[in-house]
Amino acid sequence: MLIVYSGDKTLTDVCRGLFAKQYKILQLPAIQDLINQEITGKDILIIDLEFCREKDLPHIICPTLILVTIPVIKQALRLLRRGVRAYGNRHMHEENLQQAVTALKSGQIWLPPAIVNHMITALPQNKNEKKEPALLKDLSSREAEVAKWLINGLSNREISEKMFISTRTVKAHLTSVFKKTGCRDRLELATRMK
Repeated sequence: MLIVYSGDKTLTDVCRGLFAKQYKILQLPAIQDLINQEITGKDILIIDLEFCREKDLPHIICPTLILVTIPVIKQALRLLRRGVRAYGNRHMHEENLQQAVTALKSGQIWLPPAIVNHMITALPQNKNEKKEPALLKDLSSREAEVAKWLINGLSNREISEKMFISTRTVKAHLTSVFKKTGCRDRLELATRMK
């Protein structure tokens, strides 16, 4: 079941339009409804923080996406520590909302690219920066270059501008990099490389 806690009819309608074929959709309009709802680990929960305070959130027991008006890194980190697995703008594109729910369903974390890039740049550097990470040995030179730009916190668009290639090509290189390295996402790749 996909449980949507929001008083925003537009958001609920978007969720119904996107996910009604895959999930039974339950919309909860009040915080007390959310607190009283029997939620299992198999459910997916979308909480719109426009309609409650962060301190009023129930204990997180299922894959949860928190939506806010303006995503900020400190709040994202706080919510990740509470067990939230996805976080983003309540007005995100439908494609991103689908990506977030798909990531939740497969046990992954989903965050806005700007927050992921911030987290990547905040990672401490490898003590021996001169040494090429073993993780890159099976990559083509272009894939390795994309990976190196990624660990510097660049977005796909910024990488495409630096390398004079399309963002579609950057995505293709990243897909290959993830497959060859066994990394699931940008943050895992950056963590392992740094």
